[in-house]
Amino acid sequence: MKKYRKYLILLAIVLSVFGIYHVFASSEINYIALGDSVAEGRNPYGEIGYGYADYLRDMLNEKKKLNYYQKYAKSGYQTRDMITKIQEDNQLKKDLRESDLVTISIGANDFLGKIDISNLSLDIIKSFKNIIEEIFPDVEECIKEVRKYAKGDLIIVGYYNPIPFLFNTSQKELDELFAYIDDEYQNIAKKYGAIYISNYQLFKENKDFLPNPLDIHPNIKGYQEMAEKIMEYLETNKVL
Repeated sequence: MKKYRKYLILLAIVLSVFGIYHVFASSEINYIALGDSVAEGRNPYGEIGYGYADYLRDMLNEKKKLNYYQKYAKSGYQTRDMITKIQEDNQLKKDLRESDLVTISIGANDFLGKIDISNLSLDIIKSFKNIIEEIFPDVEECIKEVRKYAKGDLIIVGYYNPIPFLFNTSQKELDELFAYIDDEYQNIAKKYGAIYISNYQLFKENKDFLPNPLDIHPNIKGYQEMAEKIMEYLETNKVL
């Protein structure tokens, strides 16, 4: 009997160790980042470096929560580019199917591609809402395409006012426009069971995140704070 008891104890230890390992292994996630230059990590001076996705990856790594990471992001990407990429890239589809977490920032280039930021009169800014209304259906279609494959947590990363340096009466209208965009992205996220992380107020209160008036991209601090907001949400809501 004592002999069998030893075997039973040994078996219990093995199962216990395996169980602990399994718990840790299952808590590691597959993270896929999608998007445009903000996801890619373009800085205010035209160089590609760390974006919010890369900082979030590092945070997950530090907490031993990351199993796999892949980024599908490219400067200049519009919603149609992202949709086509998903439809034509089998590896991307596979990664989305196996993902636990997906972040996406898309739609800014659809808007910015239709305007001239060097010529922003009050009348021109007031006409922007019509342009924005044309873009939302494409953003929605893009999120819908992602949702075909990604069944885990989907985070839509919100934008900010990329032109905060207008020293005239037009700035108020521009701020209101991007607040409206923020609200509409929130509605799209709800429709597709996604999480929306707003960055509008963050950048409004920290204009130093956009140090180059001739460029719309955040600096390192801006990207880090964007990643911190996502990580805070994941931890607070026990997603991880």
